[in-house]
Amino acid sequence: MRTGRPALVVALTTAASLFGDTLLYTALPVNASRLGLDGLAVGLILSLNRWVRLATNGVAARLYERLPAGLLVICALALAVLTSALYALPSLLLLLFGARLVWGFCWSVLRQGSYLAAIDDAPLHAGRRLGEMRAVFGVGYLAGAAYAPFAVEQFGWSAACLGAALLTLVGGAGPALIAAPWRRAIRSADQAAERLSVWSVELVALFLIGAVQLSLSAGFVIVAGGFRIAGLFPQGAPVFGVIVPASFVAGAFVLSQRLAQVGWSTFAGRLAERAAGRAFFAAAALAVLGSVTLATTTEAWVFVPAGAVVFFAAISVGIAVEVVVARRAPAHERARVLAAYNTWADLGAAFGALAGGALQVIGPQAALWICAVLMSLTVPLWLLAAHVGRWSAMGRPA
Repeated sequence: MRTGRPALVVALTTAASLFGDTLLYTALPVNASRLGLDGLAVGLILSLNRWVRLATNGVAARLYERLPAGLLVICALALAVLTSALYALPSLLLLLFGARLVWGFCWSVLRQGSYLAAIDDAPLHAGRRLGEMRAVFGVGYLAGAAYAPFAVEQFGWSAACLGAALLTLVGGAGPALIAAPWRRAIRSADQAAERLSVWSVELVALFLIGAVQLSLSAGFVIVAGGFRIAGLFPQGAPVFGVIVPASFVAGAFVLSQRLAQVGWSTFAGRLAERAAGRAFFAAAALAVLGSVTLATTTEAWVFVPAGAVVFFAAISVGIAVEVVVARRAPAHERARVLAAYNTWADLGAAFGALAGGALQVIGPQAALWICAVLMSLTVPLWLLAAHVGRWSAMGRPA
């Protein structure tokens, strides 16, 4: 198994690592006051791991070019267990900040490994493998989101964090050990080939699409949508004659994002594999339509399905771009190109949440119209990438 490519076990290891991070995102804001944390501290805790990845994605790429891939997965899992345990000490704020920075590095390594294992495993079926990888990640997010509120309420904050560390260890150790012999098979002739520029017009256009897609689905739409729900239904939302609390509407809205990741990613990957261009254009159109509906509707029974349309479509847009990037990057350049793509995507996610909140000064309705405009701009970017790269905008690149 010297050159084995364990796509599934690396994805499972990555999914298991998410318990601690998901616990923070799910439970920290509502427990901040009793933990002695103010809003600024919470914001830093929840964002440091994203900002540090702008630097650590490139480090992870270089590590995968030089060190055994399986060893990197095991080390990243061990650090994920450690950081989850350190979340149990919220009074030691600097230590908590440090743990979040280390976790950002862990995520760079584990995510990069998952992408490489998925694509190296079957380059001609990259869409299917990437869809399966995203679905496994989604299961990890859902499991963490289900665990967090129960554990915090039943056992307290510190015990819940230690439990998350234990679940990461128990859930990830087996897959990580199976992945331990993994070595990426890169021929020396490939390594000597001319390097692909990550600043080429084609790749930058594709990276921008990835950044826009993630900024909307992972931040902008969620934040603006949450404010829109609060403004529309302050006393609850009438749904088929029953008053539903606004928090339930918001919960269903956000849940549709995770359900899209778990239930739709595999199908989106297969569609992108067959014809990435057609999958992209259809998904982009649906995302624009969903965003416009979110900005205009005043009915809760319409708002939640419209949000689901945006999230499902965003998954398809993201995977279509990833398939093209994977196919345009030769094996010896794949780690570096994927690191650049992930860095742009992380930048989009970090700014998306920030912009979603900042733009509330003009109102959530206007912010959601901006979402529709931004998603529509991905279409000329896709056409530009196809023109410069000389591949079919409606099909799939070689």
